Amino acid sequence: MMLNRRKLLRQFAATAGAAFASPLFPNMGQAASRASGGGPKRVIFFLQNQGFDPATCIPAGMKSSGSLAKAKLPEPIAALEPFKERLHIINGLHGMHTSPSHSAFFGALGGYRGSDGTPPSGPTIDYELSKVLPETLLPHLCIGMDSMENMRAKPTVANLSASGAGQPIFMHSNPNHLYQMLYGGISEGDIRQQHEARSSMFDRIEQLAAAQGKALPMTEQQRYGQFVKGFHDINGLRERLGGVSDHLRHFAPKVDDRYTMPEFETAIRSGSRSANTTAACW
Repeated sequence: MMLNRRKLLRQFAATAGAAFASPLFPNMGQAASRASGGGPKRVIFFLQNQGFDPATCIPAGMKSSGSLAKAKLPEPIAALEPFKERLHIINGLHGMHTSPSHSAFFGALGGYRGSDGTPPSGPTIDYELSKVLPETLLPHLCIGMDSMENMRAKPTVANLSASGAGQPIFMHSNPNHLYQMLYGGISEGDIRQQHEARSSMFDRIEQLAAAQGKALPMTEQQRYGQFVKGFHDINGLRERLGGVSDHLRHFAPKVDDRYTMPEFETAIRSGSRSANTTAACW
């Protein structure tokens, strides 16, 4: 069965966005909805580390920023035709200052110099925006995509988003693990069993890690604290998801062979050491 990048990201965006965009604080969410004339606002960043030629998305004759409503869209973005009445293109943005070569990694969304293996020197724009929008169950979510082989080998990778200097945010790269995290509590069979086993393990790891960290030198406690916080965040999210299980049942996508035996539109084999060639953050 064909599993292409566009459809998979669209499915996760639709289900996760609808299911997890309900504000934790209803009054804040209602105020935001009234002010914007609609539902909760979402910002999605789509990154492709393999490079992108701007000429492939700029309509012929368009020399400056503006609406796409009356433009003839070039083939690479022709799929946006039904939505072009609501789209604008910003012409002239670039990230040449972030890296002279293949990818800026954290610098792509951070606006600073970046390279493979270099930790973030500050927060990235996706994280900063997530702090000012109304708080939801999932205020920030990163999904990475690569060949299935690479996604299984490295189910989580941190190389694009950050909450601050030296504080990377992990992407979820294995679609099966991500499904277990979001919908495992309302699933049945193997998915439910794996979710419960992983939950029990993470609870225990958080307890042991928090206790052991107190014996570390002060210089190491901050770094170790970030490690413990990661487990605390995962366990806290699981508890919040459990509290809205009835709501989640309306949005859980069907698990089929696309999650285990997909056939991608393009084969991805590159020399980059980045485990994810494509990522969406929102």
